[in-house]
Order: sequence, then structure tokens, then C-alpha cells
Amino acid sequence: MNTITFRSSYWNGKKGEITMAKDVFAIYFPSWHPDKHYEKWYGKGFCEWELVKTTKPLFEGHYQPRRPLWGYFDESDPEMMAKQIDIAADNGLTGFIFDWYWYSGEQFLEKPLNEAFLNAPNRNRLKFALMWANHNWGRWPALDDDDHQAMNGNVNQSSNLYLEIKHSEEDLRRVVDFCSEKYFRCENYWKIDGKPVYSFFSTTRLFEAIPPEDVVRIMNDQAKKNGFPGLYLLINIGCCNDNKRFCGWGRVPRMKEAGFDAVFAYNIVAPSYYHELPQERPVFDYSGMMEAQEYCWAKIEEGGLPHFPSVTMGLDVSPRWSRSVKFPMDYVKLGYCPICTDVLPEKFGEVLEKALKKDAPAVIINAWNEWTEGMALLPDELYGTGYLDTIKKVTDKVNGK
Repeated sequence: MNTITFRSSYWNGKKGEITMAKDVFAIYFPSWHPDKHYEKWYGKGFCEWELVKTTKPLFEGHYQPRRPLWGYFDESDPEMMAKQIDIAADNGLTGFIFDWYWYSGEQFLEKPLNEAFLNAPNRNRLKFALMWANHNWGRWPALDDDDHQAMNGNVNQSSNLYLEIKHSEEDLRRVVDFCSEKYFRCENYWKIDGKPVYSFFSTTRLFEAIPPEDVVRIMNDQAKKNGFPGLYLLINIGCCNDNKRFCGWGRVPRMKEAGFDAVFAYNIVAPSYYHELPQERPVFDYSGMMEAQEYCWAKIEEGGLPHFPSVTMGLDVSPRWSRSVKFPMDYVKLGYCPICTDVLPEKFGEVLEKALKKDAPAVIINAWNEWTEGMALLPDELYGTGYLDTIKKVTDKVNGK
């Protein structure tokens, strides 16, 4: 067994040694099926595949549209979910972290988990966990009839609001009760020391409504009432505007003080020169993102909480942009993210291997299927199964196979 010097609580029972991280989870974005909310807003049969289909390249060499090798499939079909489970498990993934949407008792984009994954005959080949995607949901500029170009930088949507997140102590308790009954009792739900792993996407609205210590207390108390020893609370400190790299490592000591169990950064996308990119071509190479990830990991680890390193595999949100946008553009004013290019499978593999060698129980990859943000492990027409092949190769190497 490969070992490194002990620096945290993930002890393997041998003095001075700790096992390398071997669990690899991918974030699953469930937006590739007709949802009742989508159909209410945009018409029958709509899902984000419609954005993928209509995307055009903005410059020479821009890889758009990024077409899935399996076609524009309906992920809420249990057979297609079973196919996803098999290809993930066969190539070294331990499980999915589902983006989970809950708006004061109303679920959104729930079918792939509730109807497909949980009913797939092979579901136990993968573990799963939830990340409450607790942000507002609005209309993307790509679908604005009035050619509204600007985006909300937090959620990649316009100011046309459809679903608003509202937090309260009562709602937190309802969430734990619901998840305990629906998900946490599943044999393959990801648990650490018997505690279901549960994550939040955003701390901003949550902590505005409920102090961090109370969030931890309420959720653990309610989990215990449901028969668990508590929850393993994994908090996202990425996607923040705390500094030019959008990574809130300065928040980690406060999260430790509040009693959260661990932290991760959902996205690490910004190299040091991110805001200096020219308006005529706001594009950067993946090597800059590679450097940013290692830098941010180190800063996060200074905060004193267990850290689950995340590997971000690119950035291209142009499928959600207004179709009238052309270069040059004031991307900062519009709230658009620069486009990351040259995200080759072998470069992704270099970052993944470094993440796996850290003393953490798991690595998180963003993402399994974020096609409209330029992050997808699933096979596509350009790279085929290249990213999945890379995961298999790297995990086998790290695990000594």
C-alpha cells in the first residue's frame, strides 16, 4: 500500500503513515432531461441539451459545440443511468456527488437521482452523496428574448429569477428528515465514520440566514434524531470572490471554528492573470488552471481543516451566453468567465495524480457532465473516452495496480 507522511486525521493504523486518497467522486449535474420546471419556462421537452446544440465557436480553435458521443440522451432513463454507472465504475470512479436542488420543499432536476440512479439495477457499483446547490435559479442569457446579455456571475444566469433560495432553521430540519428517509439510509450512500457526507454549494445565503455554528448544530441534531451519529459536513469554499483566484481559503478557520468536518473548492478556475486577459480574446490555457489548483490546495490546507482536493477540468460557459455576444467584449462587466482551452486528457491526468497523492479520503472532480460549463468526463466527439481512460490509468498507478 502506498503511504505518505501523516499530517491529518486519516490514519491507517500504522505509526507515522497514512494511506493515499483512493476514492474519486465526480460532481453530477442533472440538467439533461425534460423537467417540469424547464417545460413551464421554456416549452415541452426542454433541457440544457438545447443550449449545447445551438452553441457556435467564438474564435478559431474554439471547441464548440461540444457534442456527446452517446448523443443527446435522456439521463432520467434508468437504462441510460445504468450505462453511466458502468462506465464510471469501470474507469476508477468511486461515486457521484449529485447537485441537489431544494427550494423550501420544492425539488428541481430530481429525476436522474430519484427515478434513474436509485432504480438502476447496478446502482451499488457507485457510492453517491448530495451537494445542496443552494443558489437562486434564473434564465440564461442564451434564452433571453430581449437579448439581455449580462449574467449573474454566481450562477451563470440572468437577473430573471425563477426559483429563489430561502434558508431557515425549520427548512434545514426538513431537509435532513427528507434526505435521511430518501437517501441516507441507502446502502451505497457515502458515509465517513457512519455519518452521511453532505455538502453545500453556497455559504453566502445560508450564513446570512443562520449562523455557521447553528447550521452544524441543527443538522447534526436532526441527523441523530433519524438514527445517524451525525452528518459529515463538507463545505464548499470555492466559487468565492474573496480574492483574484475566486477561492475562499480565508474562510477555512471560521468553518473549523463552527464545527464543519471538511472543506473543498467546487471550482478552481482562475490563474493569477485571470482578470488581465484582453477583451478581444478572454481565453487562457489549461496550464494556468493547473497552476491555480495546486496553489489553492496549498492555501486551503493552511486553514486547519481536512481538505478534499478538487480537480476542475476546464471552463467554457459560452453555451449559456447570449447568442449576440462576439469578441471583443467586456467580459467582467457582463459577468462572463474567460474560456479555458487545451484541456487535454493527459494534462487533466497530471492534476488528478497530484490530487490523489494528498492525504485526504477522497478527490472530487468537477464534473461528470457539466456540458454547458465546459467540464465533462463523459465521452465526447473530440476526445472520446480519453478523460475516463486517464482516470483509470492514474488511479491504477496510484493504487499500485
